[in-house]
Amino acid sequence: MSTLTSESTIQRFNASQVYVHGLLAASILLLWVTGLPITFHESFNWLIGLVGYGNIVLLHVASGVVLILTGLFYGVYGFLGWVQGQNSLKNVLPGPSDITEAIEHLKYLAGRRGQPASGKYTFLQKAEIWIIIFETTVMILTGVVLYAGTLGNASPAPAFLITRDIHAIVAVTMLVGVTFHLFMTHAKEWPLDRSMFTGKVTLGQASEEWKGWVETSVGYVDVAFEDEGHSTALTTSLILGMIVFGVVWVGVILEYVLSPVPTGGLNVAQDVAPHALPGGIIGTIYTIGLNVAMLVIFAAIAALIYGFYERWTVAE
Repeated sequence: MSTLTSESTIQRFNASQVYVHGLLAASILLLWVTGLPITFHESFNWLIGLVGYGNIVLLHVASGVVLILTGLFYGVYGFLGWVQGQNSLKNVLPGPSDITEAIEHLKYLAGRRGQPASGKYTFLQKAEIWIIIFETTVMILTGVVLYAGTLGNASPAPAFLITRDIHAIVAVTMLVGVTFHLFMTHAKEWPLDRSMFTGKVTLGQASEEWKGWVETSVGYVDVAFEDEGHSTALTTSLILGMIVFGVVWVGVILEYVLSPVPTGGLNVAQDVAPHALPGGIIGTIYTIGLNVAMLVIFAAIAALIYGFYERWTVAE
């Protein structure tokens, strides 16, 4: 143990977990890239003109299929790991210890104790994982219903339109949450934290964030860790970004939930979603916000490509 330093690495994810996580991330990001122009035509005429509406719909459906398959993989993977006595599922299941950890973390924030020793995932990370599981489940179920509804030419029933509302609202809400996740989890070093792609973390970072997991995995270690944290510029950007996404989210609520239910004469495949945002300054803000959200998604896709490019080309 004396040879271990803060820069020593510890395996956090195996290759299967790295690639399936990447596939899951890619499918969700592509669903947003295609879902936004499907929902808000006028705000994304530039993208529709560049790619073609039919191609956008086709890519949306294909990405949805990939999301379903990766979700099934995670379910089977977790179940088989549980049957074989592995901790893959146990590590993310919430329990009484998470309540204790949350209380201890509040004491830590108040300066009354040191940082609690978390397992492989902190109580906040577990909460985030299960929120994403819930949101993707709702997205899949409502998406399947919407896809089935587009196969017919009849005017959509109110139940179908309510399903559309739920699908859109959950999608945009999830976008806000995942943006926060990307910042807190991956924007820790320039240009991004690589543990998602390498499957490894430094012993210093692991000892700081998941001390209980480190002690279980490699035993007690005492290494210095310089936590650079997030810069003021990044934190400010996050706050501004969350405000923008909050505006967009409110816009979706207003556009969907408070809009009259359309009846009759609709082409379900293209016109079921109300795509005309309010005019004037409010409509301009919504349009700008939606396009900023699209830029963030493109940046996340670029980071995903960059990370896997490094994994495949840079020697360990």
